[in-house]
Amino acid sequence: MDITGLRVRHRPEGPPALDGVDLRLEPGRRTVLLGASGSGKSTLIAALMRFVPYEAGSIRVGGRELRDCAGADVRRAITGMTQDAHGFHTTIRANLLLARPGATDAELREAARRARLLDWIESLPGRWDTPVGGDGAPLSGGQRQRLLLARALLADPPVLVLDEPTEGLDPDTAAAVLADILDATRGRTTLLVTHEQAGPAAADRTVVLDS
Repeated sequence: MDITGLRVRHRPEGPPALDGVDLRLEPGRRTVLLGASGSGKSTLIAALMRFVPYEAGSIRVGGRELRDCAGADVRRAITGMTQDAHGFHTTIRANLLLARPGATDAELREAARRARLLDWIESLPGRWDTPVGGDGAPLSGGQRQRLLLARALLADPPVLVLDEPTEGLDPDTAAAVLADILDATRGRTTLLVTHEQAGPAAADRTVVLDS
């Protein structure tokens, strides 16, 4: 994926939320995008997933301009774990199968293993059929984020996007989850967007988005 000269405004008369952004996501490599709150990280994600239009510049995926692709096709190719991702009040299995309804048990186990959730799931009395959320098994912040990560990995998009996956976690848990994410996404085309400083040294490339 190649992003060149990208400009995005939230309102036609407003200032650019992004202006002149250049970024290349190389196949099979993990790019960490660092930036303070308000620097435009979430706006960039929204543009990549066709949730907001871009007024200038280019986003090319597989040689095609993003704005020329159907939104549903874009979100099958570029998806993952966004800030509004939810863990639903249903079983662990059903939560994961939202990403790929036809996934096999082996594929579910592999996604959970890579997210470092498998041992916890298999220690539960109901294992994969344990309800979570609501009146089901309680999830710690780290377990919830790993469940969402496992679902994103199971979706297996060509470009995996993870937007602030450690938001709301305490520093120790955030560092552990971030390290697990970087390990789980090794060899996968990944854009990890975060304001956390801990962990990005394990990425293939780190880029800072600033005003």
